[in-house]
Amino acid sequence: MGAVAAMALAGASVLVGRKQLTNLRALSVMNALALAVHQYEEYVDPGYFAGQFNAGVVRSKQPRNYPLNRQSSLCINTVLAYPFYLAPIIFPRLKWLGLPPMLFGLFQAVDHGIVMPALARSKYSPGFLAASLLHVPIGLTYIRALRTEGPIDRGTWRKSIGVTTLFFAALMVPLFGYLDKNSPYTFSAKHMGRYDTGTHPVPTSTIDSA
Repeated sequence: MGAVAAMALAGASVLVGRKQLTNLRALSVMNALALAVHQYEEYVDPGYFAGQFNAGVVRSKQPRNYPLNRQSSLCINTVLAYPFYLAPIIFPRLKWLGLPPMLFGLFQAVDHGIVMPALARSKYSPGFLAASLLHVPIGLTYIRALRTEGPIDRGTWRKSIGVTTLFFAALMVPLFGYLDKNSPYTFSAKHMGRYDTGTHPVPTSTIDSA
């Protein structure tokens, strides 16, 4: 409860002080920190995003490692996500680099708040609290800060949407690239949460050698 209250307070503070928060780099730093909180909610506490995705959304018969496994998850959440969120910190004047992580954060709120719960037939999806209490207020404040510098032209919106779309597409590369029902990179029971079937995948090589 303390963590939820802290997130709510942080998000509310950003919204209340949005007229004063005009430093684009600072807002991008906040968004990157929100990403860390988001990933903590997904994989640590409560931490069962993988189970909900594999078993609840995809209806996998072996959710411990298919379709998402620890290898593809690591690649998505570090190799792809970190540069995406760090780019606007390094290049704060490039609006088309700054907007995509904010737009993605707004999408995350919808995805974790509506889409995934509906598909998994659940009331909650890990990642929703961070998305709604942090990513949304930070994203809206960032857009407001950009507009104080002048109108956001169509070219910037097109580039930003294009970069966001490319990021979405890039997320599919490790998901499908590491797609393996015999993957040894399995999630733990904690990562499965209430979606754990109790069955563990057995690599084909192990069966063949028996």
